[in-house]
Amino acid sequence: MEFEAIIFDIDGVLVDVRKSYNGAIIKTVQIILQEVFEINNSTDYPFEVMISKLRNTGGFNNDIDTTYAIILILLYCVLIKKMDSNKTIEMFEDIIKKLDEKGKDSLEKELERDSDIQSIREKLNYPYGTEDLISSRFNEIFYGSKLFKEQFKKEPMRYFDNPLIYNDIVIINEETIRLLSQAFSGNLGLISGRSKVASYFTLGKLIKYFNEDACVFLEDEKREHSKPNTFSLHRVFDKLNLKNALYVGDSMADLLMVENFREETNKDRIFFCGIYGEGDEINKSIKKDKIVRNDGITDIINNSQIKINRSDMNITTTSSSANTKNIHKSFLIQNKNRLSLLRKKLFESKNADIVIENVNDLPNILNITKN
Repeated sequence: MEFEAIIFDIDGVLVDVRKSYNGAIIKTVQIILQEVFEINNSTDYPFEVMISKLRNTGGFNNDIDTTYAIILILLYCVLIKKMDSNKTIEMFEDIIKKLDEKGKDSLEKELERDSDIQSIREKLNYPYGTEDLISSRFNEIFYGSKLFKEQFKKEPMRYFDNPLIYNDIVIINEETIRLLSQAFSGNLGLISGRSKVASYFTLGKLIKYFNEDACVFLEDEKREHSKPNTFSLHRVFDKLNLKNALYVGDSMADLLMVENFREETNKDRIFFCGIYGEGDEINKSIKKDKIVRNDGITDIINNSQIKINRSDMNITTTSSSANTKNIHKSFLIQNKNRLSLLRKKLFESKNADIVIENVNDLPNILNITKN
């Protein structure tokens, strides 16, 4: 296949965000539950799994939406349905299966089928720009004082500890990006859910390899332009006057965006490369002193359109008195070694044009060698 350009997602492709964005989601959820709703048992929940399953509905590319969704589901289960943690986890599984690429809207619609969640929604007041409780807490935790002020032009009000953006780990090697830049005459783009400030901070000197006109940072755009909306692909294609391009992503939202673009234009204009690597495997090319310990899980497949045995991923309990922590530990261990295979099956089942484990494998797959 011949391509005129390559467009990259950042999170999960170029950067490992398990300890940064995922960490900010978890910390924000716990703070809101404890300080606003006086729920103190938030450590009982397998948040990494919840994050993964929400993302793989295709409607939660925005991490603050994901934060809101977890909070809303937990409050629905605990405050309205009066469930313990085990029942809450089971209910979470059932709810997720009914969601789609409409994200938070599909979640609210589903919960409103049998319960009045209006009072909870009013208290959370989300989304309300950067001023609502969830957004402000999340952004302060992720950005930290200095970058928060740079991004939002104001001082943080509550969080002054080390920012979690410092936990980002760059996956892609400079040699990889240099080879690709040379091969495609500098036609490398970015389409990311993060902001320009966060992207430039984390990618550092590697940002010079990307064409500024071909970079779209969706946090800086209107909410309705988020993936899987095709707004960003159209912008990059128009800016570079492309006939075709390869898009490199790692999530259902990326895949749906490409499929939507094909429907709107021509299937031969956009090709998809799915990155399926997980945990330490995805960081095998990183220097050892930069590897974050693998105690998280990302992107567990859970979509009704994908023909994968759900028994591989569902949490089941045989006794209501089962120890919650043991259930979680067993679930994490059981699924940890299956995640790469499941994501690989996802991309293969959707007929991805290229499926690779690590973004640094791309030059070899495209037969690009050193000059």
